[in-house]
Amino acid sequence: MTERVTRRNVIKTAGGAAGAAGLGSLAGCVGFGGGSGGTVKVSSKKFTEERILGYLAYEVLKENTDLNVVDKIGLGGTTQNFKAVKGGQVDVYWEYTGTVWTTFPPKHSKIVHDPKQLYQKVKDDLKSHDDLEMLARAPYNNTYVLVANPDWVKKTGVKTLSGLANYLDGGNTDTTIVMDAEFQQRSDGWPGLSKHYGFADAAKNVNIKNVGSDLSYQIVGKGQADIGMGFNTNPQILKFNLQVLKDDKQFFPVYNPAPVVNGKTFKNNPSMKKPLDSVGPKLTTARIRDLNKQVSIEKKDAHKVAKKFLSDQGLI
Repeated sequence: MTERVTRRNVIKTAGGAAGAAGLGSLAGCVGFGGGSGGTVKVSSKKFTEERILGYLAYEVLKENTDLNVVDKIGLGGTTQNFKAVKGGQVDVYWEYTGTVWTTFPPKHSKIVHDPKQLYQKVKDDLKSHDDLEMLARAPYNNTYVLVANPDWVKKTGVKTLSGLANYLDGGNTDTTIVMDAEFQQRSDGWPGLSKHYGFADAAKNVNIKNVGSDLSYQIVGKGQADIGMGFNTNPQILKFNLQVLKDDKQFFPVYNPAPVVNGKTFKNNPSMKKPLDSVGPKLTTARIRDLNKQVSIEKKDAHKVAKKFLSDQGLI
């Protein structure tokens, strides 16, 4: 069995000057150097993908720095995590570029569809407005989607969000839609979507039920609701043969995830940057869908799945 050599391995086994010498000789091999040995708290949102992302950050920092890394995975929703990292109650969590652009101050009405341009804009906003650092993004786009039961699609002929707008405006407000409470309130969620597609009045009479985001696919798939909020990278879309309603008028922005770090923590712990920057570029759409599948469908432990991925990619 081959043992991987990481900064953490060296720190555990080396002492004093010998340890320093060992780190110097390994710097070219591992590539993650520096650090002050402080404490860093890693948090995440509660849904499956965010928990995986959280543990990817937790493990890559734990294994490649001398930081004391604290597990705060599953802290809460978007607002709670943002306030916590800005206020220093936690130090790092993964946020999506589209979420920053549409929901955090300063808010923007114009949607930026180019991923690189959007990333740079939100990175600059977080730095100047909140003293937060956004590190290397993942290339996959976990955009919001509305998914529909295939039998309902066959019956109604609705396959696009424009088609849904016409259907609801035509008086079919007995339609049942499931979504989490956050999506129901967010400007890049239900309120903004219904306004953008011109069915805000009809939306007031739709039968909306709040459920956890991970449950909506099953509920729609089993016919207990007609439509549900979903995420593009969730493998349950395929499992339940759900129809994604096409965003034909381009309402949703790009949602590339990236680690967001408290500015003071980042300055005091420079060893965080290289390990965290190494993770995002490895996360393609196929890879994140597979990780999500392992946790949400195969019921594997998110922490173990994240650690194995990092090991397989040579990052720990």
